[in-house]
Amino acid sequence: MHGRYTATPTPKNNAMSQAITIDRAGRIVLPAELRRRLNLGPGSRLRLDVVAQHIELTPETEPVTGLAMSASRRTVLQPTGEPFDAAAAMRAEREAQARRGERG
Repeated sequence: MHGRYTATPTPKNNAMSQAITIDRAGRIVLPAELRRRLNLGPGSRLRLDVVAQHIELTPETEPVTGLAMSASRRTVLQPTGEPFDAAAAMRAEREAQARRGERG
């Protein structure tokens, strides 16, 4: 699965244009930089759309479960009985954003 990777970032909207090659089995490899930017890993789901002779791949977001609306109209986590370290979750999310080049 070899490809020709020529990333061309567009400063205006942080877009990327890249040529990749389809292998004999019909597979493509998404470059590591792109996977990091979009936080994609093994098992990540992408939606494929064909729009005006273009192929668009869009990461599917996983539904957020365990959230509820409180009486004061705030979104809160439902009790699960499992320990949850909010500080560690925030650190992990900030590190993931930093790897993707996002600002927090």
